[in-house]
Amino acid sequence: MPTLETTYMGLTLKNPVIIGSSPLTSTLDGLKKCEDAGAGAVVVKSIFEEQIDSQSAQMVKESSDYVAHTDGSDFLEEVSRNFYIDRYVSLIEQAKNALDIPVIASVNCRSHGSWVDYVERFGAVGADALEVNQYILPNDMYTTSQEIEQEYHTVVKEVKKSISIPVAIKMGPYFSSLAHTIKQFDSYGVEGFVLFNRFYQPDIDINKLNLKPMVNFSTEHDYGQALQWSALLSAYLNGDICASGGVHSGETLIKLLLSGAKSVQVVTAAMRNGLGIISEMNDTLTSWMEKRGYESFVDFRGALAHKRLEDPAVWERSQYMKSLNVEF
Repeated sequence: MPTLETTYMGLTLKNPVIIGSSPLTSTLDGLKKCEDAGAGAVVVKSIFEEQIDSQSAQMVKESSDYVAHTDGSDFLEEVSRNFYIDRYVSLIEQAKNALDIPVIASVNCRSHGSWVDYVERFGAVGADALEVNQYILPNDMYTTSQEIEQEYHTVVKEVKKSISIPVAIKMGPYFSSLAHTIKQFDSYGVEGFVLFNRFYQPDIDINKLNLKPMVNFSTEHDYGQALQWSALLSAYLNGDICASGGVHSGETLIKLLLSGAKSVQVVTAAMRNGLGIISEMNDTLTSWMEKRGYESFVDFRGALAHKRLEDPAVWERSQYMKSLNVEF
């Protein structure tokens, strides 16, 4: 029988299906259910820089009548920040004690800041790796693209300097030269690239005339971007690619592995269909490997990556023109 074991960022996974940061991974019970359902690894729900700062500021504001001195205000803000960080660190530690699969910590950030200092604690309590989700909304008309990208580089270099556990960068596709940016991160020693992140976008409630969160679930057709970029980059990087976005079936899992991804992250499919989707995907992969006589991923992973094709241009813009002429 084929083995589904793979590696990601130097970690050994019993299969390539990772449950990504989500409500599914926000509690110890949820993390245990992911492991019981067969996940190869879990990403603990992200701790948000913005949320910590906002809640700390709110606590200080509510205590303003009791804190008249600046030092007291600073102290209270620090205590509040540590409360939320301690709670997250405790969840990671409990998960490592209870689970046998890799546990990946996750932080969602906007910029270089105090959060870089506390990620060291994640490794200290046993996190197997750290996933960094960073996105700067380029809405300032006076900030250049070079300044924005420099902030990304500053964060990545500081994180790599701060911790010894493997680091994955959960990327968005919105860079003027995505390949160059990822290659630079790769040169800093980043071990993993999650392609791609799905960012929060607000919506408008036309009845209440206010803003509301937009439901941002993926569809089964959204994997194309991760497929293309996994194929374009996988053979040229030292770090591993984890494909994310639109992974709803075993067939899509197989395609992403053929393009060069070493693992995939699943969220929407598991939230909508239940965690049983993990075994369904792995069963489809096992059956497909058996039919072709593949014993392990080494036999086929990346077989259709850009570097390995006689005509690699099929992964480039020329494919766009061909797609317009497909008869349905």
